[in-house]
Amino acid sequence: RARGEAEQVLQQAEAYKKEVVAKAEGEASRFLSIYNEYKMAKSVTQERMYLETMEKVLADIDKVIIEKNAGSGVVPYLPLPELKKKATN
Repeated sequence: RARGEAEQVLQQAEAYKKEVVAKAEGEASRFLSIYNEYKMAKSVTQERMYLETMEKVLADIDKVIIEKNAGSGVVPYLPLPELKKKATN
């Protein structure tokens, strides 16, 4: 019985090792892909990464962000709650 349990623990450890290594290799591959894009077009890649990050961070908040220069000094009025309700329907 003890040998069976030991064998099971070893198999679980091996499976965990494979899972962790596969995940790390995937993350390294993704990093290298982004890094190669960055080397070719730094500003474009930085902008894209910033926008993707903001999209993730701001996805669940209930606020609307307006670009600073969009209104040129005048704060535009938009019936945002109503527009948002229409968009979700």
